[in-house]
Amino acid sequence: MSGSDFDRIRSPGESDFLERRKKVDWIVRIASVLSFISWGVALAVWVVLDLASPERETFFASLARSNRTIFGSNQTYIRTYWDQNLLPIAFLLLVASLAICLVAFFFNKARMRRKTDKYRKSIIVIGIITIAGIVAFLIRFGWPF
Repeated sequence: MSGSDFDRIRSPGESDFLERRKKVDWIVRIASVLSFISWGVALAVWVVLDLASPERETFFASLARSNRTIFGSNQTYIRTYWDQNLLPIAFLLLVASLAICLVAFFFNKARMRRKTDKYRKSIIVIGIITIAGIVAFLIRFGWPF
């Protein structure tokens, strides 16, 4: 027997083809980068919704309010409503995250030719989270435009 890969004895279940993929190809890299970007956009949605949500009165805010009451001013500086200017931004970010996730999914699907190729769970998870976020947003706030 010679030392080449073609002459060696194969174990049961080992395939007969020669693996030509030496490193991660550009399609898999694009899918990974798009998945990372989709998670970043989802984080941005969370930040925008936090900024848009009603403010919560803290101990220090209630202390300041009680001091203003003592000194004759009873104005409250706590916003108790959702900021309607930020809600469309959050919705657009959710839709952008879903679009990026779908593009990443199709890039990942383009590389599914062999048994060893696998779907990236991260793309599927962020897609499900984003779809759930869009549905929850539409139920809670309605159409933002």
